[in-house]
Amino acid sequence: MAGPDARSNFKQRQLAFLNRIREADPQQRTIERAMLNEQNELGIILDGNVGMDRIPDLMRMMLTEMAREFPGQDLTVLAYTPSNPPRKIGTAHLDGRTREMNYVSEN
Repeated sequence: MAGPDARSNFKQRQLAFLNRIREADPQQRTIERAMLNEQNELGIILDGNVGMDRIPDLMRMMLTEMAREFPGQDLTVLAYTPSNPPRKIGTAHLDGRTREMNYVSEN
């Protein structure tokens, strides 16, 4: 189990990663909201104008960026609609060992 310092450092890395995502899209034209949970899964609520055909590439890009920040880990990105409540529209996963990525649409 990670100690308090390791857990604090991990949380700081998560926060820095989220801030980079937000800074890359300050007008929220693509991503309305981004959050990381305790399992280090990234959830993104996409702007309603993002075409469904763009989502797989966007998810791959997010996984690539996450892999730079959290190397060697299994990573997951979940995409949601901006509805209330948000509806999951896709899941992308990166296997930290094999580096294989896959995307599954929820439609």
